[in-house]
Amino acid sequence: MDVHTLGERAVIGQLRALFDAPRADVLVANGDDAAVWQPDGPVVATVDSVVAGVDWLEGRTPAAAIGHRAAAVNLSDLAAMGARPRLLLLALELPPDHDVDALVAAAAGLQALAAQHGALVVGGDFGLSPGPARWTVTALGTLAGPPLRRDGARPGDALWLFGAVGLAALGLAALQAGDDQPLAIAAHLWPQPLVTLGLALQRAGVRAAIDVSDGLGLDAQRLAQASGVDLVLDLPPPTWLSPPLVAWLALRRLDWRTAMAAGGDDYALLCAAPPGLDLTDLGGLRIGDVQAGTGQVVMRIAGKSVTVQGYCHGG
Repeated sequence: MDVHTLGERAVIGQLRALFDAPRADVLVANGDDAAVWQPDGPVVATVDSVVAGVDWLEGRTPAAAIGHRAAAVNLSDLAAMGARPRLLLLALELPPDHDVDALVAAAAGLQALAAQHGALVVGGDFGLSPGPARWTVTALGTLAGPPLRRDGARPGDALWLFGAVGLAALGLAALQAGDDQPLAIAAHLWPQPLVTLGLALQRAGVRAAIDVSDGLGLDAQRLAQASGVDLVLDLPPPTWLSPPLVAWLALRRLDWRTAMAAGGDDYALLCAAPPGLDLTDLGGLRIGDVQAGTGQVVMRIAGKSVTVQGYCHGG
């Protein structure tokens, strides 16, 4: 059955069956004109949308992965600030013929990732439009200390990378080609926001961080420009570069260095840490240094210089 036939009230009822849950700091949740929340610290807010045909491949993306992605892109932004996720608000714009079972499966994917990181879905909006389908999530979190910021990098800091970069972009290419590359495809379909890590970085005294979602080069440039410094990045070959994957890349004429530098959809974290702060035990890879400068980025991967680029809406 499609959402138009079932009707708004029944659709919302099915979604509330997934999302409703009591919590002491939420005084009013789903079902009223707005939610009422009593936070336990400074509030961090972010909003992002995922759109059919832009952020996921229709017909090749499991429904649950759509909701998972809608939550992940926002949770990763909270992670980059060192914030603990607390609430999500979901606004849906769907074509009238959108399948209800697919919608509920997608909502379950969002709910599962939110619950994994301690967040409740406490409201939102539902509407029908000609399409494409759009999931817009507003995420709210709290801080236990100073936020990690893009403008906090200082000359002499070390650059640390957390998470894989490049593999998700190759997963998208595999899906588009109909190829069987399960590790890469899973990285694209099921990105994992580094929420626990963001909290640990904030506690460790890291000053600056950024969510790497539009390509390492572009996001590094954003960090450099916000802080008014230059960044020099020198990455080793990735651990995911297996011989079978190398053979597939050659077959498809794909460049793994370009994927690492500019691929996007990684939801990794790049941070600048004060000298002497070793983040190896948190899973960090030291990939460079912060220098005095004017917002420039120089990047090498496995000894080869690569172009600083990434994904921007509109080109």
